[in-house]
Order: sequence, then C-alpha cells, then structure tokens
Amino acid sequence: MEQDEYATAVQASIEDVADCTARADAAVRAILDQVMAQRRSTAVALDYLAALSPGTRANCWALAESAGHQGWGRMQALLGAYRWDWKQLRGRLAALAAAWVPDREDDLIGPGIAIDETAHLKHGNATA
Repeated sequence: MEQDEYATAVQASIEDVADCTARADAAVRAILDQVMAQRRSTAVALDYLAALSPGTRANCWALAESAGHQGWGRMQALLGAYRWDWKQLRGRLAALAAAWVPDREDDLIGPGIAIDETAHLKHGNATA
C-alpha cells in the first residue's frame, strides 16, 4: 500500500468559502426573522452570534465590544428583555442543520458531526 501525503482531498477557493458563508448567514437570518419580534432584534442576534468566538469572553460587555456596539445594552436586552420564542428557534435550527449536513437514508451513524458530546437535549432558559 502506498501512502500519498500530498494529495488534496478537496479544493476550495476563498470565493467558495465566502459564498457558502453568505448562504449560511442568510439561512440563519431567515429563521431569526421568523422567530424574533422585530428586525432590529434579528440584527442584534446576528451580531451576538458573530461575536461569539474562542477569544471573546461570554459576557454582554465583551460580546457588545466584539460586535462593534457602543455599549452593552442591546446585548443585555437580547438575552433578557427581547421577545422571542427560544423553543421555536431550537426546533427550526435542527432542520437547518439537517439541510446543511445531509444524511443518506440508510446511514445509521449520521454525517459524523458531534454537536454536543453529552447527547442531552438542552432545555434551559438561563444559557445562551
């Protein structure tokens, strides 16, 4: 058996990645528009998602700063006061993930992506 360490499995360009990212963002925005009461709520929610990263502390000040907001108020309002149904959102996100990571009907294992290693469905309302 010969091993080729230099073979490329997939070739993608920056444009391919940017296009895929734009389509994913549009799909998430469409779902948030259905769940959130106002468009500005959707905009803050998208800012929140974009601000989440390994280098950003998960508090309203740091998230707002990372999102380019002047203060923490909009992030705090999103998590505490904006009206939206998190159960409805959770239900729609599963369909979005299934659409983006298709699975063959006869595949009992799935697409091979582990989202939560505990395999417990989250029901809490105290976490983002």
